[in-house]
Amino acid sequence: MKIKILLLCVSFFVLVLNACSNSVKKQDISAGIIKQFSPIERIFDVIRDSLGEENWLEVEKNENVKICVDQKVFAWKTVLKSSVLNDSCLVFQAPTLVGVETVDVSFSEADSSHKINLAIGMKYLNFKNEEVLLGFNTCRENQLVGRCKNEDPERLFSVTGTYLVDKYPVTNCEFTQLMWDSIPATSLYRNESLRKDYYEDWLNRKSASKRNENCITQDTAANTVSLFQAMKYANARSIREGLKPYYIFAPVEEYAERESILSTTQRIVTRRDFTIHDIKYIQVSDDSTSNGYRLPYYNEWMMFARGGDKKNMAPWGDSSGTFEKTKKYARFKTKMVSFETEPVGQLTPNGYGLYDMFGLVQEHVLLKSSLFRGDLGFASCLKGGDYHVSLEDGSDDTLSPYWKWISYGYYEPGHQGYGAGFRLIRNIGNNAKWTYLKSK
Repeated sequence: MKIKILLLCVSFFVLVLNACSNSVKKQDISAGIIKQFSPIERIFDVIRDSLGEENWLEVEKNENVKICVDQKVFAWKTVLKSSVLNDSCLVFQAPTLVGVETVDVSFSEADSSHKINLAIGMKYLNFKNEEVLLGFNTCRENQLVGRCKNEDPERLFSVTGTYLVDKYPVTNCEFTQLMWDSIPATSLYRNESLRKDYYEDWLNRKSASKRNENCITQDTAANTVSLFQAMKYANARSIREGLKPYYIFAPVEEYAERESILSTTQRIVTRRDFTIHDIKYIQVSDDSTSNGYRLPYYNEWMMFARGGDKKNMAPWGDSSGTFEKTKKYARFKTKMVSFETEPVGQLTPNGYGLYDMFGLVQEHVLLKSSLFRGDLGFASCLKGGDYHVSLEDGSDDTLSPYWKWISYGYYEPGHQGYGAGFRLIRNIGNNAKWTYLKSK
């Protein structure tokens, strides 16, 4: 009897030792994983029941992220650099480029996986009868030309739809890395020109970079991208994620004189990229079946820029606001320096969590029809105002837009040149529904 009791005690002691040893090992492994992904910059607690619906989490580029589920996980699956931390948590590093990645999670061997979508550097906006204000004003006959270039009466719409929107303008690093193969090593231009300067600036940027290097979140905004290049970038980003490209390019006849709107889904744009083309223009059609990235249309950009604001003429109020208040939302400078921009995401975001909608770069925005006086049927305009804007302290406000002119209504028509930036959007499932409510 005593021997049996002794054996039981020894067995129990061994079990306790093994349990303690396994616990120490698990702690050591967890500590090593945390150190590998240190610091953890974002933590998500996910409820299993929520995984039955489409699940989106917003992260930044290169962030170390921890996801924990409220139940024990059988398996995680992702292409990202990751490690299982414990029975219910995964840690991983977000990619270096803006886009979408996924993490699949299953809770048993027989359980089908549940998808967690990661929006890297983007906002996931699920509108359900969101009331938005579009337009800006109605011009009066006695207003000066330049102070009221566009007549776009304010009107209220209800919007239902699911959007992914770049939180920041596309950066120089992102454009260089994704378009790497299309940027040549040597210049094709021999004659001195502004176009040659813009062109060679990208060559210099590529030569100073490394293929597949990390793109930091607060990189400088790209501001020398043509409309055609922005469209090609959108298609390249779609292809990288296995999505169907939105833009279809087709040659045009030599007699095409300038860019123009052919229909709500077709337009002719200037064919400016890193190649010298014999024919200056190209036809671009929208693929309505695409699930890929694209530029925003005018009404979409206005909605995103307002960020839910239905009161003001600009994020900082109106033209009676102070420049000090303006600087909280928009990056304006007084000196014109070629190709110079500043990092994205340094100022206050709007109500939708979007940064730099004003001031840092002008953004390419597509038109479906002629909206304004003087736009001559151009396929696009620039919104958001320029980085180089004269101030009120005695400087000449006729050479570039005066900062008080910059508002929701400001635009520059038909700008196909290189001096612009952009951000991309996706309407997930092409499910957006716009319903007119009333004129304000």
